[in-house]
Amino acid sequence: MSVTTNETVPRSETSGPAPAQEPRRSGFLAAGHYIPYAMILPAAAALVGVLAYPLYKLFDLSFLNINRYAYLVNPALAKYIGFDGYTKMFGDDQFWEVVLRSVYFTVELVVLSMVLGMLFALLLNRVSGWVKIICITVMMFVWAIPALVTGTVFRWLFASNGGVVDYIGFLFTGDEKTKHYDWFANPTVGLYVVGAAVIIWGALPFLVLGLNAALTQVPKELLEAATLDGAGPFQAFRHVVIPVIKPFLMISAALSFIWDFQVFAQIFSLRNTSPEPGYWTIGTYLYQKGIVASHYSDSSVISIVMILLMLAVLVFYIRQMLKIGAQDR
Repeated sequence: MSVTTNETVPRSETSGPAPAQEPRRSGFLAAGHYIPYAMILPAAAALVGVLAYPLYKLFDLSFLNINRYAYLVNPALAKYIGFDGYTKMFGDDQFWEVVLRSVYFTVELVVLSMVLGMLFALLLNRVSGWVKIICITVMMFVWAIPALVTGTVFRWLFASNGGVVDYIGFLFTGDEKTKHYDWFANPTVGLYVVGAAVIIWGALPFLVLGLNAALTQVPKELLEAATLDGAGPFQAFRHVVIPVIKPFLMISAALSFIWDFQVFAQIFSLRNTSPEPGYWTIGTYLYQKGIVASHYSDSSVISIVMILLMLAVLVFYIRQMLKIGAQDR
């Protein structure tokens, strides 16, 4: 007969004293939390150094009544007028017409460029390796062409006399009127069709290459699982692909808005350096007021309005990115 005894051995007799724990630091310097701020500090200092004085001067000019004559010949004529410059500009019907046209034009450009960029990226993801290399090379070449050159080329393509687009239309229809159609007679057609084509042509390479790279980050296992669950191609794209690449979609949409809202060079060259009022977006309107008419104070007010509108979009973009980051935690 065996007897088992259960004896409780004191902890102090079986193990040594517990190691002393170092006091944990808390606050800004804890666990290297200061390192990201220290690394971003040089870039922030450079931005402040470059932008601080120009922004101050821009706001200062917006409260002055100054033009080229007063600025160059007799600076004493310049005087502070407070918010009269803003009141004058906000009471100008042409200013609001230009702002609305810029918003409509920007929305068209962003939507079309994002949709076309996604379609071409999906197509690029399905072709063979050598075709993909050729397409990427061509797009990089298109992206490298200056905007002024692109606008000049499209002005020739859509010319009413000897234009390539009109000639192709004549070959398809056989109508002589099509051979000499003036795309720029109506500013609505010239801006929203030809102008949009020029800008989207230059924006597609960045969007296609970026979206194609984002599509490669979608796990194939998720797509295969969606297919096994009975999801079609569109459903898999909507419920699997879009959530994965949503951060890049937000970034590219925000950048596209900023670039397209202040577009200038393409329209400037498309209209042979003299855009008519029907082609004025906020970028060309700023050029007309600040450079052509030499109304420096008015152009400063327009610049501030442009900055505020773009900041509103950036705030929306940052909020969306913060929400995405909170969901990923």
